[in-house]
Amino acid sequence: MFKGSKWLKPLGGLYGLALRFRHFLFDSGIFKPQLGKLPSIVIGNLSLGGTGKTPHAEYILRQLSGWCKPALLSRGYGRKSQGFIWANQVKASATLIGDEPMQIHRKFPELDVAVCENRLRGVALLKAHTNSNMVVLDDAFQHRRLQGDLNILLTRYDRPYWSDSLVPGGSLRDVKSSANRADVIIVTKCPLNLSADQQRIIRKQINPKGSQHVFFTTLQYDQPYALRGGEILLSPGTKLIGIAGLADSSGFQTHLQERYEVVHFESFADHHIFSRKEIESVWSKYGNFAQALATTEKDAVRLREIPGLEAIPIIVLPISVSFLSDEQAFRQLLRST
Repeated sequence: MFKGSKWLKPLGGLYGLALRFRHFLFDSGIFKPQLGKLPSIVIGNLSLGGTGKTPHAEYILRQLSGWCKPALLSRGYGRKSQGFIWANQVKASATLIGDEPMQIHRKFPELDVAVCENRLRGVALLKAHTNSNMVVLDDAFQHRRLQGDLNILLTRYDRPYWSDSLVPGGSLRDVKSSANRADVIIVTKCPLNLSADQQRIIRKQINPKGSQHVFFTTLQYDQPYALRGGEILLSPGTKLIGIAGLADSSGFQTHLQERYEVVHFESFADHHIFSRKEIESVWSKYGNFAQALATTEKDAVRLREIPGLEAIPIIVLPISVSFLSDEQAFRQLLRST
């Protein structure tokens, strides 16, 4: 995850002036946000990444699917395409729609998944051409042109927005005061044993407005499976090679090291486009000492599209969101949107 440098904080001040002027244009009504054509749940953060947007989006889609027909709309970061693309109508790939939307499309094939830089246009097209009656917008908190019906802000437990700084001095891409626009603030990646007293202390630091709700979640690893299909049982002594292309790979690396024997771990940039040569090179160097290569679901989306890797045993470790408390209250907020 980008951490910034204290020597670059003055540049962050200049960036902050530009951001505040942009927000002023919207807050004063010079630029007018618009409601989408469908009820919209916006998920986002103030930082450059690593807050767990995709697993939270998946959690929300699962909850909504029990009583309505939600769609997922994303910008499709890192895709080699432009404009509106509906994953259900094309031969979707990470190259075409981005790795995170492709991950969600694979896990929720019955739902409408689309990408579009212009979120208002994307929501309007989903309304016109599908029978979805709600849309979840991934990473759209800074998209001020669209006014969400429920705005959810994610912030990491170990690096919350209120103790961070704007890039390049820190990892924030938006000013801290933007948190006031959130209806819900979720502190993510919390320790599983975070006590009620510790949660109260963090709530005090957030100092939520009367209308804001604060929740605490953690990420849990679910049953591993083979890249080409089928669950796999791993023992504590299993020797693994770990690879990940995330905004912050430290959590994944720690999980592997705490539960298995990691002979080598290699981090790549967020949304890294893997090549067959890279994977074969890692396996040729360390494969004699390991039983498999382990990766994340997000990275597996791109690895699955690389031909010629069938001889390399690649396993995927999926993650899911778990609420530490007040889960029913959060579900009720979703239902009332």
